[in-house]
Amino acid sequence: MTRPMAAHLGALAEARPGGPDSMGIEIAEGPDAAIATIRAVDALQSQIAPVLGGKGRIVLVGTGASLAVARTVAPIWRRVGGQNIPVLVRQATEIALGNLDGWQLERTDVVVAISQSGASPETVAAARLAEALGASVLALTAYPDSALASAATLTVPQASGAEEGAATKSALASLAGVLAIAAAVGSADELANDLRHHLDVVSAWREATLTAPRLAGARHTWILGFGTAQGLAAAAALLWHEKVIRPATAATPSEFRHGLIEGVDSKDAVMLITAAEDPLAEGGVARYLDRLRGELRELGVDTIELRAAAGEPGPAAIELLFSLQHLARATALAMGTYRDEFAILRRVVKPANDLTG
Repeated sequence: MTRPMAAHLGALAEARPGGPDSMGIEIAEGPDAAIATIRAVDALQSQIAPVLGGKGRIVLVGTGASLAVARTVAPIWRRVGGQNIPVLVRQATEIALGNLDGWQLERTDVVVAISQSGASPETVAAARLAEALGASVLALTAYPDSALASAATLTVPQASGAEEGAATKSALASLAGVLAIAAAVGSADELANDLRHHLDVVSAWREATLTAPRLAGARHTWILGFGTAQGLAAAAALLWHEKVIRPATAATPSEFRHGLIEGVDSKDAVMLITAAEDPLAEGGVARYLDRLRGELRELGVDTIELRAAAGEPGPAAIELLFSLQHLARATALAMGTYRDEFAILRRVVKPANDLTG
């Protein structure tokens, strides 16, 4: 146990599941925000269906945590929607700055633009470009009077409300909302009790405090997952940089094994996320991950594994994100690095309103 970690374990043990810091409060509010967002999608199904129906590609667009949500949902939506509905993920900035990799929006696309504030300049610019092209825009935002909503064919209210710290409550609500739009979860009435069971704040916090000491002493945290879990890894890495304030890298296990592993050290930790995926792929995935586990043991690297209790891919993804949020907070408190605000984001980093016009 490192000296900094030992010094802060008392604070970790005393911290309440719902606070007293802003991150704890907002994580605790996440389950209700997720369920309320699914209810909002349920109420708008008669309007959502025509926007999605009879079109070409589904294009999920966002930045930051919203982009990680898009990457989490896309593999699930592809399985639910079948092979006839292409589901793509795009960074809003790449669209707003002129389709930097040569990929183009099409008039028949449905752009699902995700932004809690509805004011992300890059996402708003991408939505306006889609609107000008004649594509449909479905906005998911907590602010129905926002700039993003004004560019949308239809706005779905994301029920997180205001958020002061890192994207936790809003990320959980956005994930639940996009999964509901994709018909990858049941109705809110069907899900409410099950989700509340799997998103129990006290249980998730208890599990996080047991694991956090192993992560708090890590020189570098490698967060790995395939498919849906890769999007979850990206969401976790953002929280690690924002709150744990220690290096973290999100990647697939394959990306890690084919080069990144050269940078691993026995003082590092690997977090391996396994989500509910296509049953036909489970055999190959299991063998691949077993090979990776053996390699990590040979290198003496501590490996923490996260698997959801929920069996269906949609609810499992929501549960895993909730667990990762608790784990990031618990690790930050164990390290003594937690702070409510940001030292750089929102102070040094200025909104790109003048860069994406």
